[in-house]
This record gives sequence, structure tokens and C-alpha cells, in this order.
Amino acid sequence: MLSNRPSEGVHEPVDSLELCPAKGIVGDRWEKTAWLKLPDGAPDPRVQVSVTNLNIMALITGSEERARDCGDNLFVDFDLSEANLPVDARLRVGEAVLEVSDVYNDACGKFVQRFGQEAYQWIRDPANHPLRLRGIFCRIIQGGIVRVGDTVAKCG
Repeated sequence: MLSNRPSEGVHEPVDSLELCPAKGIVGDRWEKTAWLKLPDGAPDPRVQVSVTNLNIMALITGSEERARDCGDNLFVDFDLSEANLPVDARLRVGEAVLEVSDVYNDACGKFVQRFGQEAYQWIRDPANHPLRLRGIFCRIIQGGIVRVGDTVAKCG
């Protein structure tokens, strides 16, 4: 699944996304309202794209469709663990290349509001950190179009 987030709390299902190293996902709120900023106030490119494992989010939410409420951009069937994708590893998704960020996704307050304290604690359990159950943040290295059904593969 793919989702664009034009504004806070809005998760629009889409068939494709255009990724741009300078702008993030075209039409996504990252460029205007990134939650993580650089010292100069610019949006931090380490959180341009949020990627999560669709199977894990469907387990938490009860369905693939409800998984979209997690607020991520890319919902994939791929091992996002530290063992498989260390920081700085690169992924090819469709035409785009992403770099795994060092910013850890440990779930935000909105996550606990939407899915409950038990799910939130499971995600944040230190034993689960290496599994990256909540997903990963990525920087866009090479722009391009990502479509539903595109292959996700490690580069190199």
C-alpha cells in the first residue's frame, strides 16, 4: 500500500508516489511540517519517507485497510529489522532509492491514541527495538516513481 499525507492526520491511499530528494514525497506534508527539523529550521531529510511492514501493522490494527491509519507512506512486505537493514543501508523501491535513517521510529503519541497502550508498549519494548516493529524512516537518495506492487530490494 502507498499513502500520501498532504496534511496532519490525513492519509490518502494512492496508486503511486513521486519521490524527490529535495522535496520529499511530492504532495506530502514533510516539506512544510516535518516533525524533525535541522538547526536552520529546514525539514530533516532523515525522515522524508516512513516505511512500515504491512503485516505487522495489520496485526496491530486488525486489518490491512486500517493499517493505513498508522500514518506511514510505504507499507511493504519486507524485513525492516536492523539485522537486515542497518543504518545507511539502501533500498530500491520502484524507480527510487532510499537510505535507512539513524532516526529510530518508536511510535508517537498518535499511535497510542489510535491503537492502545498495549500495542504502544509492545513496539517500545527494548527487546523489540532491533526488529523495528514500527518501521523505519528513510532519506531519498534517488528520486522516482513508486507504484503499488513495486519490488522492494536491498541495493548492493
